[in-house]
Amino acid sequence: MDIHALGDILLNASIVMAVFCAAASALGRWRQNGRLLLAGERAGYALSAMIVTASLLLVSGFMTHDYNNKYVAHYSDNNMPWYYLVASFWGGQAGSLMFWSLILAVGTAIVIRQNQEQNRDLLPTVLTTLMGVQLFFLVVMVFEANPFETFRVNEPPVNGRGLEPLLQNPAMTFHPPSILSGYVWFTFPFAFAVAALVHKRLDDTWIRTTRGYALISWAFLSIGNLFGGMWAYQELGWGGFWGWDPVENASLMPWFTATAYLHSVMIQERRDMLKVWNMALVMLTYFLTVFGTFLTRSGLIDSVHTFAQSDVGDYFIFFLVVLSALSVGLVAWRVWDGSLKSRSEVEHLLSREGAFLLNNIVLLACVCVVMFGTIGEKISAYFWQETKYTAPWFNTWMVPGGLILLLLMGVGPLVPWRKVTKASLVRNFLAPSLFSTTGAAALYAGDVYHLQERIAKTYVPFAEARDGVISWGQLFLEAELVGVYSLIGFWGVLFIGYTMGWELINGARIRARSVKEPLTSALANLVSKNRRRYGGYLTHLGFAGLFLGFIGTGLKTERDLSFNAPGVSHSVEDKLLTFKGVTTTQTHEYREWFAEFDLHELKEDGAAGAHLGVVRPSRRNYIGANVKMSRWTTEKDEVFLWRGNVYLALVSFNDGLQTAEVMAHYNPMILWMWVGGALLLLGVFVAIWPQEARYQVFAAARRTAREVAAREGAGREGAGEGVAARGLAEEG
Repeated sequence: MDIHALGDILLNASIVMAVFCAAASALGRWRQNGRLLLAGERAGYALSAMIVTASLLLVSGFMTHDYNNKYVAHYSDNNMPWYYLVASFWGGQAGSLMFWSLILAVGTAIVIRQNQEQNRDLLPTVLTTLMGVQLFFLVVMVFEANPFETFRVNEPPVNGRGLEPLLQNPAMTFHPPSILSGYVWFTFPFAFAVAALVHKRLDDTWIRTTRGYALISWAFLSIGNLFGGMWAYQELGWGGFWGWDPVENASLMPWFTATAYLHSVMIQERRDMLKVWNMALVMLTYFLTVFGTFLTRSGLIDSVHTFAQSDVGDYFIFFLVVLSALSVGLVAWRVWDGSLKSRSEVEHLLSREGAFLLNNIVLLACVCVVMFGTIGEKISAYFWQETKYTAPWFNTWMVPGGLILLLLMGVGPLVPWRKVTKASLVRNFLAPSLFSTTGAAALYAGDVYHLQERIAKTYVPFAEARDGVISWGQLFLEAELVGVYSLIGFWGVLFIGYTMGWELINGARIRARSVKEPLTSALANLVSKNRRRYGGYLTHLGFAGLFLGFIGTGLKTERDLSFNAPGVSHSVEDKLLTFKGVTTTQTHEYREWFAEFDLHELKEDGAAGAHLGVVRPSRRNYIGANVKMSRWTTEKDEVFLWRGNVYLALVSFNDGLQTAEVMAHYNPMILWMWVGGALLLLGVFVAIWPQEARYQVFAAARRTAREVAAREGAGREGAGEGVAARGLAEEG
């Protein structure tokens, strides 16, 4: 038996195991039968082992160039290095579904292990829900997109078609698995939410249990979007990192709702509020993760990221309908019987609860805008005249939304719970407001990135809309507001920087004074003792860094430059590019042509100043006989500078005549985007890192209780109305 037949058997057997796990868990919970519950948990472990094994078999097929497998032959070839062979696992539709199933299986095993001593009444229903999701993906793979399908009539090829050259980029190695992992990890908060609704366990226990899973999901979505932006920035040669492509939008929408959820649950934990809101956010976020997967597989939208159209989309439509009915039905049921009623309400918008609520409303408004822009073309074509929603349309609506979120991010930590007083308002906001206003004024006075010129161009065509020259709907599409938006963005970034920095430094200073330790040690211990709070502050600082990169996209400049001989120079902003010539090299995968330039500071008299580096943009021609798609790729090069990067993309060249044409971009503050992304992920890492119990006597008591339970054979006793206790008695 070859590995592909074994893999196919494992997938089919996994369907049987998933059905058994769901049935045993549900029936065991209903009958209060511990033996069945234990069987369901062990079936969950067995299913995880089977899917992990099947995944390793598929990876083995790629690593050994086993072209008997159609999927391996379609997405790899003999020239690809090992890391792209591994990345080919999720490079196509069947493999990406397999990867989804793999992460869900591994996560399911973790959930079972982590909840053996807690949430015993919820775990069976959680497992039943997880198995329902797992069953869906297994059925789709087995019947529509089997990664172990082999050539049965024709002879297998001697070489594969190879992975799309545009995807052979280090950032793309991490982007798809990160996005898919983000999608999958939100299955666990969804499953616990379903269990909490079914069993009427609607306090904040399920939220505390799933907070880590939600954070992991959010972190993976953040990483995936960052690497996706990095890939677009490096590989497409256009100098940008986000083009509002429908597939990009598909991963952005659940990121927005997950962000809203992570903020909103803090209010429920603190003040027992927004129960319906939080439950709806969980359901909506999971719906959007599945919807995003559907978009790439249904043929509904046109994108370079989508898979070939197939019947897989029909399966997803059915799943989305069932998911919507289940979510709406469960939430409506508990709203109707009053179980989701909160104990308190938002007393005043000028409070932390009010700021968080407004933050969530803006996030959901952003989701609505992105959703409409993503599928609006299809909606408009069906109901009226077809309309395309491109990047300018998205920017018109999303830039103001982003600025509001930026400002709320700085305001939230400064306002108290319940209600703010005038005295506290002045005390908390005076210093950061003065700091940010002074900083923004200094940037304007210094005409940084030509702010004065851009603000002078500010114009909103109200008169044209009134006179019918343009429609009212085009009013802000035709407006020139980049300068104003940039200045507001700088103000917000400075406000957040001051606020978060002050919180960290002032807290460390107070601790250092009270416990007599160095400031650096005090800062480390302060963060360690309250990781959730200060991890959030680091995340906010990271978002401020990201926003500097966003601002830079509005302030960037670009020029199409031609160099007809070595030694020719052109200026880009305050930098000077000097052409040195075209060189070529070849590997077993491709031929590559480099245009080489010296980059210098540009003096006021036009002469070359300090040497800043060498820039070598290139074009690659993939020479594999089986390459069917993008034979030519553009490989950008740039010089990284804190103030702004000089980015070159080679448009055309002639190595015989030694001429080249490049698209030159000056991208202000783009480096801060990657720094901000790193800070954002550091904040998530700090927030999610396990923290020691605050009161060691309680931790010791819990350890003692576990030891006693193990000695007495009651280690599997839980809170589920005596379910597991009875099962252990039967097992004994």
